[in-house]
Amino acid sequence: MSYFIKIIQPGFDVSGLDKKPSSKKTDRKLSHILSTLALPYLYGAKTQIVRYKMATSLPASQKILAAMQCLHESSTLFEDLNTVARYVKKCGYSHESHELWYDIRNHIRHDVREEFDNQHDERKKQRAKRLNLDQKLQIDISFSNDVIRIGNIIVKISDIEIYLAWASKIFEKILSDAQKDGLIKKD
Repeated sequence: MSYFIKIIQPGFDVSGLDKKPSSKKTDRKLSHILSTLALPYLYGAKTQIVRYKMATSLPASQKILAAMQCLHESSTLFEDLNTVARYVKKCGYSHESHELWYDIRNHIRHDVREEFDNQHDERKKQRAKRLNLDQKLQIDISFSNDVIRIGNIIVKISDIEIYLAWASKIFEKILSDAQKDGLIKKD
């Protein structure tokens, strides 16, 4: 079986690619394109929550392995959350967690992984302050089935799930409207 995605350029109709652009469709924001591009990361975040919970359920005899798996799964989770947040914002919506997702993603991906030895990076220092991290620690993160704690910041997995449901509704509405307007064709 093969799969495909077709997204029309602004101003055209997906069912008639040779049709001239209408002013109605030319003037529209690109939310339907952004929503379509966000979906893989929305689904990815949902998958990462499942994988994260599996990692937190490893036996107590495997604490180090569990911590390393949790770090990896949470890193990927916040990468996906950050991507979803960026697309949600570009579609004109905001959420109180957007900057937090961004800071956590950058802390795990950059401060801990890629630039762990760059102690003079001002962005890293500012991010550490926003996350309430002890300046003497390279990383301060803990994991349990229902929360991820970074410094003094506690992120509930249930809050992430609520956020993903909220973002999903936004994208569903945008895509439904775009399909009605002939901007997207689903097969």
